[in-house]
Amino acid sequence: MIRKHFLFAIFQVKSTLRIIPRLLLCGIIFLAVVSVIGICGNTMLSDDSGRQMDVNIAAVMPADDSAVSVGFQVIKNMDSIKSICRFIAMDKDAALDALARGEISAIIEIPEGFVDDLMYGVNTPATIIIPESAGMETLIFRSMMSAGAKSLATSEAGVYAVSDFLEYYGYDEYITPSQDELYDFYMKYAFNRMYFFKADKVSATGQTSTAGYYICSGIVLILIMCGAIAIDRFSNRPRAVMESLRTGGISNIYVRICEYAGVVITFFIIMFAALFIVSMTPASGYISLNAHVIAALALIIACTISYIMFLCCVGDGGLISMLCIFGTGIFMMYACGRILPEPYLPDAVNSIGNYLPVKSMCALMESVFYGTGTGRSIFTCVIYTIIFVSGSLVATAVKGRDR
Repeated sequence: MIRKHFLFAIFQVKSTLRIIPRLLLCGIIFLAVVSVIGICGNTMLSDDSGRQMDVNIAAVMPADDSAVSVGFQVIKNMDSIKSICRFIAMDKDAALDALARGEISAIIEIPEGFVDDLMYGVNTPATIIIPESAGMETLIFRSMMSAGAKSLATSEAGVYAVSDFLEYYGYDEYITPSQDELYDFYMKYAFNRMYFFKADKVSATGQTSTAGYYICSGIVLILIMCGAIAIDRFSNRPRAVMESLRTGGISNIYVRICEYAGVVITFFIIMFAALFIVSMTPASGYISLNAHVIAALALIIACTISYIMFLCCVGDGGLISMLCIFGTGIFMMYACGRILPEPYLPDAVNSIGNYLPVKSMCALMESVFYGTGTGRSIFTCVIYTIIFVSGSLVATAVKGRDR
């Protein structure tokens, strides 16, 4: 009996290997389609990353305050300011109209005697007007103003602390020189924003490069689409064949398990051979066929094929199942941010994508190329594989009983 089951499993694997030519042809076709999608996405992200942010800020200043005018011109022409925002002198009515039309991002209204109050520690605040529906530029400007206010508070606290200390211990003659030295110290930092800001590269694709992001996404999509070629392996067999197998002691459940194993082995052979060829090329030094890569690749294929088998077992194993594979595959790729990255998707779509198997499969595929996968991705893929395989076996048992 054991020998009979073993031979049946071998025959299933051998018969599945015959679909390799069809899988390769299908893979080449889908590779061309995915390449076009990846090139378009890469172009879009490159154009967006190169966009220069232009924040227009209206400054409403007192008419006869020369100190404010001089300070405004100095700040306006600073390189560290010009690279982020542009200040425009306006009267209040014109500024409010421009804000309502969306021509400016915010308004700064400087009160009378602002500089004198600042010098004497009164600190009369400037009024900042921000629209209700603030965009990204306005939020960045608000953060800049908050950082500037905190820097000013720190500077004044330092000057007052040193002055009070020297006055308390009777060193009045050192107060003015100490204040001048502190002014120079704080101004040196104020005119160099690199002391306050750290340059961090922010990418919509996370730690993975844009090209790598779409390569990994494309491979997973090709696996799903090529899996549609294998739906005939999971289609319902004629009743006479199943009765003959059942008479020989081979159950429907065992047949389904052998079919699943045969398709997984076939896909693994193709993917392993492709990765091996790529790893042998000089330009792919970042790919190493170690145990982690092989295990991750096997888990991705097992999860993908289990999903396809589940749709075939629940459906008719024909045209409807194929349409479900194509439709759900494209939807999952979109919802998981693999056609457009997550920052470009609505929050509702992102919340759905977080629970779909493609998200973990793509993250695990990134670990194959870049080693960025996490234990959570592995756990999620294992859980989904168990769920899909169990659902397929239950559907097979129910259909077999109905017959």
